[in-house]
Amino acid sequence: MTHHKKVIQFSLAARWSFRDFQFSEHSNPIEDWYRSLSEEGHSQFDALLKVNQKTDLPIHWIGFRKFLEGELKRERIWELEFQADKRQYRLLGKFGGIRKQAIILIGCYHKGKVYTPADALEQAYKRARLLAEGRAMTCGRAIREDI
Repeated sequence: MTHHKKVIQFSLAARWSFRDFQFSEHSNPIEDWYRSLSEEGHSQFDALLKVNQKTDLPIHWIGFRKFLEGELKRERIWELEFQADKRQYRLLGKFGGIRKQAIILIGCYHKGKVYTPADALEQAYKRARLLAEGRAMTCGRAIREDI
């Protein structure tokens, strides 16, 4: 039935993998930040990654805001958003060295033009540079399928 006119063939393209920035094997600031979120925050964060892992183009990701400007632009740092607990959350990240790999550099809050922590943009840049220089690492982030 594969040659029937009304059968639509879908390619099973590889999914995106999401990775956490780590300073060392025992220091994962993304997981620490995730643990500080409420149950609603966990659900929204997990749902964001679950949907986006299946979306081919990052510009079509749910919550994709933009590529950041200035020196952050050189590192191609992007911003994802989600909302929980009546707060705007942001994930700042960059693409990894292999196809369909996204690295979360930092999680933060955002209101207006103010990020919390206040140095979130600077930290994202520094972490991107540490990765580029091989002085930091990443680890895989499991994406919950049960939400």
